Amino acid sequence: MAGMDTRFRELSRNVPIPHPWDLTTYLDSVAEYRGRAITLQPVDTAVLAGAGCGTGSGLWIAKHDSDVIVYGADTTEWHAEHIIAHELGHMLLGHGPDPAPADDCAPTTETLSAVAELLPSIAPESIRHVLGRTDYGNTRERDAETFADLVMLQAMRPPRRDSLLHRTFFRDRRR
Repeated sequence: MAGMDTRFRELSRNVPIPHPWDLTTYLDSVAEYRGRAITLQPVDTAVLAGAGCGTGSGLWIAKHDSDVIVYGADTTEWHAEHIIAHELGHMLLGHGPDPAPADDCAPTTETLSAVAELLPSIAPESIRHVLGRTDYGNTRERDAETFADLVMLQAMRPPRRDSLLHRTFFRDRRR
């Protein structure tokens, strides 16, 4: 399997990170790339933590035809964007369900009840997959967190100058 830096480079070619950074533009690009609408749903962090989301930071809810990212509304803008980028990382890195999820990938009754309480506008039968941050030790969580870190670092980076000097002396020689 390709390393995270290689995967990130490939994904950022397919879904470029906008300069200057604009979360809405990036969300639109990810949605277009995946062919699925993405909706953001800010909620009180205490409610999110009560929905079985580990630290209470974020939650990706894959519906049959679209995705919802739930995140704590009472955090800083930068932290909220990092949480959203983490959940987008799960999506882009393929951590979601297959078209027909296996029984162990389907949300439990407890999870569906928590989501119904958290977001009553989402019908439980429309939810295909719920992926929360419950175990920071597993590979998927580390990869999604690294992805979010790389997105935010890339977003803060000044745009590359496309000059002969830059292409000659400062190009990334690891490619």
